Amino acid sequence: MKSNILIAVAALLIGGAGGYMMGTGDDKGKGTESGQTGDRPSRSPVTGRSGGTSGSVVPAASRGGRSSGGMREILAEPGQTNRIMNLLDYYSDLDPDQFESEIKKLQGLPMSQRMLAMNLLFSRWAETDPKGALEQSRQMGFPEMFMARAGAVSGWAASNPEGLAREYTSNPDDFRMGPGGRGSGDTVSMIAGEWAKQNPEAALKWARTLEGREAGDAISGIFNEMAQQDPEAALRMATSLSGEERGDAYESIAESWAISDYAAADKWINSLSGEEKSEARFAAVESLANVSPAQAAQETNKLPEGEERDDLVAEVSREWARQDAPAAFDWLTESGSDSAVEEGIGRVVGALAREDPERVLEYIDSQSAGEVRDNAVQGYVYGNRDAPPAETIRLAETISGEESRQRAVTRVAYEWAREDPQATLQYLETTEAIGEESRERISEMAERAAAGEEVGRGGFRGPGRR
Repeated sequence: MKSNILIAVAALLIGGAGGYMMGTGDDKGKGTESGQTGDRPSRSPVTGRSGGTSGSVVPAASRGGRSSGGMREILAEPGQTNRIMNLLDYYSDLDPDQFESEIKKLQGLPMSQRMLAMNLLFSRWAETDPKGALEQSRQMGFPEMFMARAGAVSGWAASNPEGLAREYTSNPDDFRMGPGGRGSGDTVSMIAGEWAKQNPEAALKWARTLEGREAGDAISGIFNEMAQQDPEAALRMATSLSGEERGDAYESIAESWAISDYAAADKWINSLSGEEKSEARFAAVESLANVSPAQAAQETNKLPEGEERDDLVAEVSREWARQDAPAAFDWLTESGSDSAVEEGIGRVVGALAREDPERVLEYIDSQSAGEVRDNAVQGYVYGNRDAPPAETIRLAETISGEESRQRAVTRVAYEWAREDPQATLQYLETTEAIGEESRERISEMAERAAAGEEVGRGGFRGPGRR
């Protein structure tokens, strides 16, 4: 077992699974603490390949012994990379008949540690007994079931993608990754991508036996993987396809190639025409935004005007704001359409509010009532936690949307209860912008703070929970 490769795989699996779990939650979370308003789902991310690891590694506390304490000591180590490497070492030393007993050792651990270890354990289990690992995952409750199944499927795909493809074709419902049978796209994409590392022609032949969106997801997985290694070879294979299949392949090639060599990808995209050119360009620019949002911002000028471009401009601005909030703000507000500004301004303002709150307040004051102003206010409220709550709560009250206003006011009230409990209690007596359940919790929190108790930030339960 090569730890450097598996670390990259494990990190991607945990991140992907965490994203899925958040994504299947309550949609009321829009307009959250980070100022995310109107975000749209992005295309499939391009997986970067790990060339190895650097730095020293803390020896696994469990080497030479497989006690529950040893595993827990590993999870108590500082540094996520150390924990992943040492868990991989720990699980690689297990005999197949020990996997099931290891599950019991994970009970009682914090959720993040339990999910990490669960995924790695079942991924290792599937290398030796994939059907046994998958069957065991079905007997677990959610979210453990999801993480265990994700680990089992990923381990099976990495060790024997052809065998997993046969099983999937015969019993696709056994491999759905999410609640209610959802998530088949991730599964077929994983199978096809792993198979493409060994035999891309065979993987493509299998992908073309699938139907509908599953076929497209499998084809995307193949060409995403191939393009990371050899974009020209991926293109040669893609030209043998036609119609929608070729379009899916071109989009995946554009996503991967844009990361490794955007100039070459751009030259190739310019040689295309019609819808294939447009879709490849959108895929390339969106992918580029993950590594160079400033460059991606310039490349959006090559895209045809319309809703899809507006969505992408908003997405690029949000990515850019992570690196350079003032530049992202300038670009979005000066160059973006009304629709793009409405969708992207919340996240951008949330980032800028931490650096230049005065500029954000000036912008808010310049806006008339409506979605843009509401989203900007939410971005300020969730982004600038250092602002005086007594002032911020009045600003939050000006949000025109009732649900958004209630979430924002409630969020500030929790902070205010910690800093000035008496003022907060007086405010709660008159405001109608906070739901009864939240009002009771905030009042209790303020009373505790007034009595001298230490009150943390844990009182706020997030948007959509009142």
